[in-house]
Amino acid sequence: MNRFYSLKPLTLPGLWLGLVIFLYVAVLTWLHALRLSHFMNGFDLAFYQQAIWNTTQGRFLEVSATDFSSSLLGTDVVLIYTLMAPFYLLLPSPLTLLVLETIVVGLGAVPIYLLARDKLKNAWAGLGLALVYLLLPVVQNGNLYELRERQMAAACLLFAFYFWYKQRLGWFSLFAVLALCCRPENGLVLVMLGLYGWLSGKPWLTGKRPKPVQPEQLTGEPATKEKPNYWRIWLPVVLGLAWFGAALLVIRAASVGGNFALGSTFAGGSPISAVTTIFTNPVEGFRQLFPTGQVLLGKLLYIPLLLLPLAFLPLLRPLPLLMALPPVGLNLLAGERREIQWNPFDYHYQASVIPWLMVATIFALAALTERPPRFLRRLGPKPVVVFSAGLIGLVLLVNIWVNLVRIEVPGVPPVKNGWAAILSRKDDARWAGGKELLKQVPADAPLAISNTWAPYVPPRQGLWLFARRALYSMHPEQSAKFIFADVRNPASEEAQLAAEILATGQWRKQAEASGYVLLARIEGRT
Repeated sequence: MNRFYSLKPLTLPGLWLGLVIFLYVAVLTWLHALRLSHFMNGFDLAFYQQAIWNTTQGRFLEVSATDFSSSLLGTDVVLIYTLMAPFYLLLPSPLTLLVLETIVVGLGAVPIYLLARDKLKNAWAGLGLALVYLLLPVVQNGNLYELRERQMAAACLLFAFYFWYKQRLGWFSLFAVLALCCRPENGLVLVMLGLYGWLSGKPWLTGKRPKPVQPEQLTGEPATKEKPNYWRIWLPVVLGLAWFGAALLVIRAASVGGNFALGSTFAGGSPISAVTTIFTNPVEGFRQLFPTGQVLLGKLLYIPLLLLPLAFLPLLRPLPLLMALPPVGLNLLAGERREIQWNPFDYHYQASVIPWLMVATIFALAALTERPPRFLRRLGPKPVVVFSAGLIGLVLLVNIWVNLVRIEVPGVPPVKNGWAAILSRKDDARWAGGKELLKQVPADAPLAISNTWAPYVPPRQGLWLFARRALYSMHPEQSAKFIFADVRNPASEEAQLAAEILATGQWRKQAEASGYVLLARIEGRT
């Protein structure tokens, strides 16, 4: 007996699933390669690559770009990148990391297929829902947005839930730990999973009633009541709380001296302030969360637009959405300039929400199959297959709509990282000039560099984003030996910063081409 999952003979839908995942990985790898060659990634990719490269050199998750910490753990406790280090050592390239992420995201279709196959008793329906997952705009676009651990966390959470549901607690623990290594806030998701395990056994909430005892089951012996598996409740809670507390109160605090590095991304300056102000000063709390009408509208549309590609089916079985509450709550607490966090079709912030939307969709379809309304009976003996095909059609339409049609709805941020944006990107003759300038920079020289060019240069111990950013550095030139900047627009922040630094007399203009400039520190000037 295979303990990994309830093994069944390999079927045609299973073979198609493998082909679909392979095609997903192949197509997105090609799109990632296009993004890299067209300078569509930002400094974050170079930032995480530096942490992984330093780990392969014996410097555990060391980074240089942040003022508040010399460790990636000071920004986020994301240990999953250490597991990518051996692969990067074999093939040191940012594309290696992007392909690894894409493989993990693609494999997230496997637990969806297995769960849907078992719940719906139809492998073809399971294949259809796995395809729905892979076609969701927020899955694809989040995967294409640089290197992001949240996307990998989604696949880990899907595997964790499947094994939790099947009571394979050893395998559940493995994937739960991997999800925690991706993001510390997934500890709160696991706490909600434990609560879900407790609530799902309550008939008054789920609507399930004990099955009546049949006459042939009466033996005269006292009935034995099946004991609940309390490990399914307490194991997720203990794992989640232990890691969430350790990550935030011990590891991160030790790495940044107790400061919450990303607190400024929340309304009010911190997640605690965003919540407490609602109760202590409701007017001010409302103003912080919804400072403008556009932010208010965007946050109001956020959840309905998340549900749209799934035809709002998760609302029919909303209990699994308990696990989505922590990431949804954090996204809604985000500050005014963080609209990417409530973008329902783009970026990576919905990655820990998508698993529970898919689970709720599967459970909703199972309920409709068990007790189909009269109009569903007209769809034939297997309405769930029809439903799955309909969802594929709907998610395809939404995918094409948000990628090809620029959304002009107030409060709904447009998609910037989808396949259409990548395919429409044109070569720029200026890039050749920039590449020639960077050839003058030694491979190990400390360098402050323009945002989209950072992933292009080899990793090194000293690398900074050439901009004054609180989440990175307010003085990127301090320890750099070279500065590469885009100064084509004299009014841009980058051009003005380059001019300001040149005026200090500590730097000289080494070369300039195609609107790019290379500055070198004058020896002996600090």
